[in-house]
Amino acid sequence: MRHQYQFRIIILGEKETRLLSRILIILNRINLKINHINVSRNESKNIENIQFQYILDLECREEQLIKIKKLIEKLIGIIHVYYSKIEDKNSRKNSWKKVDLPLATS
Repeated sequence: MRHQYQFRIIILGEKETRLLSRILIILNRINLKINHINVSRNESKNIENIQFQYILDLECREEQLIKIKKLIEKLIGIIHVYYSKIEDKNSRKNSWKKVDLPLATS
């Protein structure tokens, strides 16, 4: 059995009213676990350039993530899709090391 990892997908989309629901329908068909959803609006100086940013934290395999990315990119109103792997809190990459520095005394 393949291990599932946590991924963060950042989706940039145009001002589209039902875009989030279409994204969630795609994820629901594959039965993925969604840990977090965040939607924010990015307004430019021009009124026509209103963009939305959707941030989703998922648990899935990497092969599934690539398929999801391709399906989401095909939706009308999607500008770009980014994704990255979320490292575990106990992993060595995210761990802080305690360093003892001598105090400078004069």
